[in-house]
Amino acid sequence: MSFINSLKKHHLFFIFSIIFLLKLFFVRILLFDSFNIFQTFFVEIGYFLIIFGLIELMKSERVKFILYVIIDLIVSILLLAVILYKNYYGYIATVYAFGLINQVGTVQESVLSLFNPIYLLLFIDFLLLIVFVFVKKRFSQLNDGNKSIKFILGTIIVGIALISTNLLMHKGEQIADSVIAAEKQGIFNYQVFAVINKNANQNSLTPDELAMLPDSIADLKEVSVIPEEQLKFAGIAEGKNVISVQVEALQDFTIGLEIDGQEVTPYLNELLKDSIYFPNVYQQIGPGNTSDAEFIFNTSLYPNAWTATSESFSDRAIPSLPKLLNKLGYTSFTAHANDVSFWNRENLYPALGFDKYYDIKFFGQEDVISIGPSDEVLYSKLVPELKKMHEQGQNFYGQFVTLSSHHPFKIPDTKEVITLPSKFDGSIVGNYLKSVNYADFALGKFVQDLKDEGMWEDTILIVYGDHFGLHPTSVTENDISLLNDLIGHEYHYHDQFNIPFIVAVGDQSYGEIINTIGGQIDILPTVANMLNLSLDNFVHFGQDLVNHPDNLLGMRYYMPIGSFFNNEISFKPKEEFEDGDAYDVYTNGRIRDYSAFEEDYDRILKLMKYSDLYMNSLPKREHSEMLERN
Repeated sequence: MSFINSLKKHHLFFIFSIIFLLKLFFVRILLFDSFNIFQTFFVEIGYFLIIFGLIELMKSERVKFILYVIIDLIVSILLLAVILYKNYYGYIATVYAFGLINQVGTVQESVLSLFNPIYLLLFIDFLLLIVFVFVKKRFSQLNDGNKSIKFILGTIIVGIALISTNLLMHKGEQIADSVIAAEKQGIFNYQVFAVINKNANQNSLTPDELAMLPDSIADLKEVSVIPEEQLKFAGIAEGKNVISVQVEALQDFTIGLEIDGQEVTPYLNELLKDSIYFPNVYQQIGPGNTSDAEFIFNTSLYPNAWTATSESFSDRAIPSLPKLLNKLGYTSFTAHANDVSFWNRENLYPALGFDKYYDIKFFGQEDVISIGPSDEVLYSKLVPELKKMHEQGQNFYGQFVTLSSHHPFKIPDTKEVITLPSKFDGSIVGNYLKSVNYADFALGKFVQDLKDEGMWEDTILIVYGDHFGLHPTSVTENDISLLNDLIGHEYHYHDQFNIPFIVAVGDQSYGEIINTIGGQIDILPTVANMLNLSLDNFVHFGQDLVNHPDNLLGMRYYMPIGSFFNNEISFKPKEEFEDGDAYDVYTNGRIRDYSAFEEDYDRILKLMKYSDLYMNSLPKREHSEMLERN
């Protein structure tokens, strides 16, 4: 009888508890392939028992119903966001990712492209609630108007007990893979641990540790000093203007790829004949994505693990490539055809020491593709600016961040792009290849403009990808099949994270391939050698890929914490080292016995910790350090 009485008095509680349990069960199936209803209750429902218990203290049925519906709507939207985020990034979003919700409008087309109609089941209860509104009078008659304090207190206590038990069970637990962590801890407890872990990572280095840091990094990376006279490519671009082109979503498998006799990247293929090409370089971005790639390139530091580095450290004075070149009389600028406020770049760029920037206000709304003006507009509008500096004898460093090959990769029919076989029609892979082909075309026009204006011979051009374009969870089975056929093997995370890195020195011809395993963190040291830039007392975690062939580099966020690449294997843990997966970096073959590489696992964790400590130790910059906007 007591249960029946509780049901009468708190019918809204039971209705919404069942709704939330079913929703959470549905979401866990989508995220984790988990079908355990008991585990869903145990790890997920605690917070809602407390919230619902507090709502039940309200006297007005109308107020209670409204509060339940509001919470239902908010949680449903957040759960949908978690699903979409995991689909695209393969990562369970934290509260810090939700803090960037204001940027969704800019990439709404990409977000909508990931939407599956089945996700509407998260909102089907709202249709049922409409029916409930019409029949609620009958339910109201069941309610005698007297709430049960014992029931409410019991509910809240059960909720607190469930949460406390879960938090105590997983306290101090370091699960490398975010998906496994969220599955075991619960989606909402995972958020709590994300906050705890971030707050626990606020330590900095002592002055003595800071002074010893370069040596500590060299020891951990086992990098030895090479006499200057023995350095290959040393100073080959000394005194030249520096142009870096960070190409949106450019993956290395597209380089040299032909389809029905058509080259996907005809210009880059031609450029490689005279360039230095590094085909085994991997992305290392964090939650800041493209902005993190900019940060890594300009600093040779690891990005923040929990939030976009541009959000967390743009208030710091960060040692960087622009500042190194500034000492040699260079002026530096960065150009991105989107709004500079995206990823908080208006604060990141002065922190990195750029002198000025060009954004959407400079480029306008001409020839828009996806989220901004086309790559052709980006390049063509900046050539006169480059020419002006060149004619004045002003050395410059220009960072170009392209946009046209941004997800969902829709290039207008009016553009000159590759013609693909019919099997690619309507596929994400087909759209991606067309967008890369267009980005390649626009880059080729830009270099030709540099040649026509007499600037090419005085230029070192650096081209690299910012991050993957095709994530296995954000494409269809047909797309995966197309990819497998294109690359001649099963699409692996090596293919996904592998980006090209190309260096061309305008008046010199090399045509050399450097097969060293590397990451974005290694680009700055490699280029510094070519520019004859001294990195003495400049803290950096990368290495010159030309002269230091033995490498160890880490990745986090898009791979579990502790993941690394070395000259032999790539490794990613699940919960810890013992249960991880290792693959040959050249053949993608599975390596069963990887126990010999545990030292590399420990070293990479220390290196990334050192990078975090170093970032925390950087001094705050003067807020008056603002950039010139063009």
